Amino acid sequence: MWSRAELKLKAKESLSYFFGKGLAVCVILVSISFAVRRLYNFLMSMFGVNDEVQKNYVDYIVNYIRYGSKYAGYTEKTPTMGAIIFAVVLMLLYYAYIYFIYEPMDIGVSRFYQRSRGITTSVSEMFSPLDYSPRIAGTVFIRDLKIFLWTLLLIVPGIIKSYEYYMVPYILAENPEISTKRAFEISKAMTDGHKWDLFVLDLSFILWDLGVVCTCGLLAVYVAPYIRATHAEAYYKLKAEVVAGGSVSLTELPDICK
Repeated sequence: MWSRAELKLKAKESLSYFFGKGLAVCVILVSISFAVRRLYNFLMSMFGVNDEVQKNYVDYIVNYIRYGSKYAGYTEKTPTMGAIIFAVVLMLLYYAYIYFIYEPMDIGVSRFYQRSRGITTSVSEMFSPLDYSPRIAGTVFIRDLKIFLWTLLLIVPGIIKSYEYYMVPYILAENPEISTKRAFEISKAMTDGHKWDLFVLDLSFILWDLGVVCTCGLLAVYVAPYIRATHAEAYYKLKAEVVAGGSVSLTELPDICK
């Protein structure tokens, strides 16, 4: 059994050896994401497609298909069909970026923190999962879809399932070639009996998160690496339990921090 204090202490000890690089991978990920989002908003605004109009896409498209030119839409705020098509294509490209580039890099950051527990690791490690982008994208998309569908039933089942799939990204970080089905099976085994522990672990950072808000993001320089390192420690604690129990082998999840 493990405690939150134990995980956080070990995370702080680990960070003392690679804090600079740990911060760098977080900054790189956030910077790329910020730049892409700004570009996305800029291209949308070029065609007069602002946030208010975007909220009406589904309603507008559905009614346009049903009523054609007879549908009045939103008077002067109604975007042209050309702008609608452009916006839809751009949104599809944006979500392709999310699943095929951002998610693999985010998993790459987790991989960096996992490896850094035991060896000197290069910042470039965060880009290594991009070699498995289609496989990772498929697994993450299925995870998000499952959580979304469970959330449609009720919020609580959605939260429970999100913690059941909590370790999927970390499993992919350690073995990006693992099958989607097996990644879910292992995550379920790892989080069985620990969902509440993981939930409370996340809640324990709430004061740190408030500190980030109060300092206009400045405190994130420390908080982001600290949380990442703590999650890496939690992953290895849970992994050790399922390996000891025989439900997972080190062939499936080779220890990349050695």
